[in-house]
Amino acid sequence: MDRIARLLHSATKASRILEIGAGYCPVAPKAAGWQTHVVDQAPRDALRQKYTDASVDLTVIEDVDTIWQSGPLHEAIPASLLGRFDLLIASHVLEHLPDLIGFLNSAQQLLTQDGAISIALPDRRFCFDYFRPAPTTGALLEAHAAAHVRHGLRIAWDQTAYAVTIDGALAWGQHPVGSPSFVDAFSTAEGVLRQYTKDPGSLYADYHVWPFTPAGFKLAILELGQIGAIDWHIASLHGPERFEFFALLVRGAKPMADAAALQACRMALLREQLIETAEQAQFAAGQNPGTALASQQASLVRDLQATVAAQRQTLQEMQQVLRWSSAALRPLRVLWRSARRVWAAR
Repeated sequence: MDRIARLLHSATKASRILEIGAGYCPVAPKAAGWQTHVVDQAPRDALRQKYTDASVDLTVIEDVDTIWQSGPLHEAIPASLLGRFDLLIASHVLEHLPDLIGFLNSAQQLLTQDGAISIALPDRRFCFDYFRPAPTTGALLEAHAAAHVRHGLRIAWDQTAYAVTIDGALAWGQHPVGSPSFVDAFSTAEGVLRQYTKDPGSLYADYHVWPFTPAGFKLAILELGQIGAIDWHIASLHGPERFEFFALLVRGAKPMADAAALQACRMALLREQLIETAEQAQFAAGQNPGTALASQQASLVRDLQATVAAQRQTLQEMQQVLRWSSAALRPLRVLWRSARRVWAAR
């Protein structure tokens, strides 16, 4: 399945689609008959000017229906459209957002009850984020609590100081790689440090703030859902494919059966992140990940499957207990109603 088909999921031409940051690569172009509401940071003419030197087809940049530059997304969209969209498409958007939790919460107000969020994200192991540390749930929570609308100094420094290319490419894929080269000189990072300002009126500077891997993204969405920060869960995740992976989020945070099951799932995902790092290290050493790594990944999959099976069994047992309890209490409820009638008649 190609990336466009993955991002469109099960959408049809009758689906109402909200596409964020389509730029010069729309997934569901209105010109092809899709019922798409386009959200971007600037009008079409400004976007065409922005990408003039990018060697892309400027004619595919479409009219922008809503310009969104700051604040909650749902406040930028016309109120008459809230709760009307079937699918929100965000291809290489989430990694840029200062407040990712706020974006996911806005999506709840934009989509129908059965609506979904279709996402493409770069895998930091296979793009210029190569040396960036993994984002944590704590960092996501901190950004949301501070209601970030622009990137902090740490993010500006980290991307400028540590972004790399391999063989001149900003993104590559899952294969042995050569020696990385810095994108910017160290003096450029020093310049960012000297010029950085918190002035809200200053020019907005865009960076990758959330350089996820698949396991890291799964862990963040799981933990955010468990604490009630968002009301979404991952229905499917594919990849990485080349330098990106794809996820479909649907409504509902899916609580774990018990605390032990949650801890087991979290630990499995943390271990999976270590395996992802080991895979990156093997590619860096000019090797393809070996049988041992594949065996570890298979073991993790078995652990997760066992956890899910245990949860399902626990839920079934709880449902059985509830049915038994309801049946056992039924005669008592009849007696209680009769007693109340007698008492009321006195």
